[in-house]
Amino acid sequence: MIKTITVPEEIRDRAQKANVERDARRDILLYIMQNDINIPEERIARYQKEYDEKYFEFEQVKTIIEKEYVIPATDGKALNWSLDYHTCVVSITLPDE
Repeated sequence: MIKTITVPEEIRDRAQKANVERDARRDILLYIMQNDINIPEERIARYQKEYDEKYFEFEQVKTIIEKEYVIPATDGKALNWSLDYHTCVVSITLPDE
Protein backbone atom coordinates (compact mmCIF):
# COMPACT_ATOMS: atom_id res chain seq x y z
CA MET A 1 0.00 0.00 0.00
CA ILE A 2 1.22 3.51 -0.83
CA LYS A 3 0.34 6.56 1.25
CA THR A 4 1.24 10.10 0.22
CA ILE A 5 1.81 13.18 2.31
CA THR A 6 3.06 16.65 1.47
CA VAL A 7 5.98 18.33 3.18
CA PRO A 8 6.57 22.08 3.29
CA GLU A 9 8.57 23.61 0.44
CA GLU A 10 11.30 24.63 2.92
CA ILE A 11 11.88 20.98 3.87
CA ARG A 12 11.82 19.91 0.22
CA ASP A 13 14.31 22.66 -0.63
CA ARG A 14 16.69 21.59 2.16
CA ALA A 15 16.54 17.97 1.05
CA GLN A 16 17.03 18.78 -2.62
CA LYS A 17 19.92 21.17 -1.94
CA ALA A 18 21.68 18.67 0.31
CA ASN A 19 21.16 15.89 -2.24
CA VAL A 20 22.50 17.97 -5.16
CA GLU A 21 25.52 19.14 -3.20
CA ARG A 22 26.32 15.60 -2.03
CA ASP A 23 25.99 14.24 -5.55
CA ALA A 24 28.23 16.99 -6.95
CA ARG A 25 31.04 16.07 -4.54
CA ARG A 26 30.57 12.37 -5.28
CA ASP A 27 30.75 13.04 -9.02
CA ILE A 28 34.01 14.96 -8.63
CA LEU A 29 35.57 12.09 -6.69
CA LEU A 30 34.33 9.50 -9.18
CA TYR A 31 35.64 11.50 -12.11
CA ILE A 32 39.07 11.80 -10.51
CA MET A 33 39.23 8.08 -9.75
CA GLN A 34 37.81 6.84 -13.05
CA ASN A 35 40.10 9.04 -15.12
CA ASP A 36 43.20 8.49 -13.01
CA ILE A 37 43.70 12.22 -12.61
CA ASN A 38 46.88 13.11 -10.82
CA ILE A 39 46.08 15.73 -8.20
CA PRO A 40 47.58 16.30 -4.76
CA GLU A 41 46.35 14.04 -1.98
CA GLU A 42 45.38 17.11 0.08
CA ARG A 43 42.95 18.12 -2.65
CA ILE A 44 41.42 14.66 -2.81
CA ALA A 45 41.14 14.68 0.98
CA ARG A 46 39.38 18.05 0.80
CA TYR A 47 36.88 16.70 -1.75
CA GLN A 48 36.32 13.63 0.42
CA LYS A 49 35.76 15.81 3.49
CA GLU A 50 33.27 17.97 1.60
CA TYR A 51 31.48 14.85 0.37
CA ASP A 52 31.29 13.46 3.91
CA GLU A 53 29.87 16.74 5.21
CA LYS A 54 27.25 16.93 2.43
CA TYR A 55 26.35 13.28 2.92
CA PHE A 56 25.80 13.92 6.62
CA GLU A 57 23.67 17.01 5.88
CA PHE A 58 21.49 15.00 3.49
CA GLU A 59 21.06 12.22 6.05
CA GLN A 60 20.06 14.79 8.68
CA VAL A 61 17.32 16.20 6.45
CA LYS A 62 16.09 12.69 5.67
CA THR A 63 15.92 11.99 9.41
CA ILE A 64 13.87 15.14 9.95
CA ILE A 65 11.44 14.08 7.23
CA GLU A 66 11.12 10.62 8.75
CA LYS A 67 10.65 11.81 12.34
CA GLU A 68 8.40 14.79 11.68
CA TYR A 69 6.33 13.57 8.74
CA VAL A 70 6.67 9.90 7.76
CA ILE A 71 6.51 8.22 11.16
CA PRO A 72 3.59 10.29 12.48
CA ALA A 73 1.63 9.78 9.25
CA THR A 74 2.08 6.00 9.36
CA ASP A 75 2.22 5.20 13.08
CA GLY A 76 5.79 4.07 12.47
CA LYS A 77 4.78 1.41 9.96
CA ALA A 78 6.56 2.82 6.90
CA LEU A 79 8.72 0.38 4.98
CA ASN A 80 10.35 3.03 2.81
CA TRP A 81 9.62 6.42 1.32
CA SER A 82 10.69 8.84 -1.38
CA LEU A 83 10.31 12.58 -1.85
CA ASP A 84 9.31 14.07 -5.19
CA TYR A 85 11.21 17.34 -5.40
CA HIS A 86 8.78 18.81 -7.94
CA THR A 87 5.62 18.34 -5.90
CA CYS A 88 6.82 18.10 -2.25
CA VAL A 89 4.92 14.79 -2.08
CA VAL A 90 6.36 11.96 -0.03
CA SER A 91 5.28 8.51 -1.23
CA ILE A 92 5.40 6.02 1.61
CA THR A 93 5.26 2.26 1.17
CA LEU A 94 3.32 0.58 3.95
CA PRO A 95 3.08 -3.14 4.69
CA ASP A 96 0.01 -4.89 3.30
CA GLU A 97 -2.53 -5.41 6.02
